[in-house]
Amino acid sequence: MKALFIKTATAVSLWAMASDAGSAQQDLNPGVSRDVTPRGMTPAPQITAPLKRIPGVEPPAAEVRERNLYRIRVVDTATFEGRYLNRVWRLELPGVIGVSQNETCQLGQADQTGQSDQAEKGDWPCGGFITRSLQRHIRLTALNCAFAWRPSDQPLKISCSLRGADLAELVVSKGWARVATDASTALKTLADEAEQQALGIHQAPPRGLQNYQALTRQGSSAELPPPPDLPIADINGPLRPADADEELEDGLAGNEGPGEGLIDQP
Repeated sequence: MKALFIKTATAVSLWAMASDAGSAQQDLNPGVSRDVTPRGMTPAPQITAPLKRIPGVEPPAAEVRERNLYRIRVVDTATFEGRYLNRVWRLELPGVIGVSQNETCQLGQADQTGQSDQAEKGDWPCGGFITRSLQRHIRLTALNCAFAWRPSDQPLKISCSLRGADLAELVVSKGWARVATDASTALKTLADEAEQQALGIHQAPPRGLQNYQALTRQGSSAELPPPPDLPIADINGPLRPADADEELEDGLAGNEGPGEGLIDQP
């Protein structure tokens, strides 16, 4: 019992000493902070008023400067991917609606009376033709763009220049893309001119695609173009005489194409 009384008295005495020390510290430093300056350092100025938190300094904005995107890949005629500093950057042209690779266009344009030839109606794969044409037009040329550094998951919604020409104006003027409702007046004017000149998506199928439907539809062998009238050697016949080459050249006179003297074997 005596030991328990001594322990209780000791605890009460320590609690009283701690309270006196706290009140003394509060009297010495009436502010909300305490001096923790280490030895050998100049102490901070004494604070006598409550502290107030102020907003931090905003980091400087990223610098916008000219950069080149290399190894351009055409996703559609308004979306591109290029490499800069070992990163793939995605570019989206503002005010432009791109033509995808799988898009098709209507055959048979209506005349001034509003009538069209029903035999010429159908679809042809204009999207693949246009995207390949744009990719060949860019080839290995870099796109010059003015943008600031940003995270890789954010696309660049700007228009770049290709060989000194604005890329958005280029694709619209050639009929390779459509314009959005919020596009500029200059882009809308270029789109109207491309439609009047029947360019890009407004043109007829290029040469070599006129028989697209006949080649892809079953049972349409009558619509296929006739085979070329070229002399074809009989592999089961006798060997040709020495002067047969001259006769073959005479038979091909006037039928030479871009590759003269060459015969496309079936």
